[in-house]
Amino acid sequence: MLVLEQYEVKLTRLTLADIELVRKWRNSSFVNSKMLLSKKITKEEQLNWFQKIDNAFNYYFIIEFEQEKVGLISAKNFNPDFGFGEGGIFIGEPKYESSFAAVYASLCLLNFVFYGLETINKSCIRIRKDNERAIQYNKLLGYRFVGEDIKNESVLLELSREDFLTKGLKLNKAAHIFCEEKSALAWKGTESEKNLPEINSFLATKKSPWAIPDFHKL
Repeated sequence: MLVLEQYEVKLTRLTLADIELVRKWRNSSFVNSKMLLSKKITKEEQLNWFQKIDNAFNYYFIIEFEQEKVGLISAKNFNPDFGFGEGGIFIGEPKYESSFAAVYASLCLLNFVFYGLETINKSCIRIRKDNERAIQYNKLLGYRFVGEDIKNESVLLELSREDFLTKGLKLNKAAHIFCEEKSALAWKGTESEKNLPEINSFLATKKSPWAIPDFHKL
């Protein structure tokens, strides 16, 4: 189990207990209409998917905001040879679509990845071409447009560590102002074969591996 907390959100790594909640969100018209693959997912397909991603190369987290489970965020398909992974996020509860839940969750996970882990250097994300809101939001985080998949009507964006530490700074500074008492990145968890060795290393020592700056002073 791995849990991250920052900016009024709590990210808890996905377990078997919550996969049906994720399937409910994923099959809803609210979420489904924004996905590259819009087919309905069966209970069996959801279980098979979870068994494939429950490993050291995929990190899916339930987003909790205002003490409610509101969505899912991920850093997945990590390639250790290139330090490259793929990001993803959706809010499953419509009433939180315009809240700060997605922003806080994105910053929390990206701060963990880019300030804390040397293993991951770059993130990519695929978004439907007609989801302009998501495209613009990810550009604010520092993602850059790198290509277009005409057949699947999607665009590919990439985020490097350097770009996030530069362009994501404004969002981190703003979040720090709004959530000053909860702006520190906190983590807890236990060693597991389902974690990267680097994550197990700092879980074992109980020492924070990162040095996130005081955004309020920058």
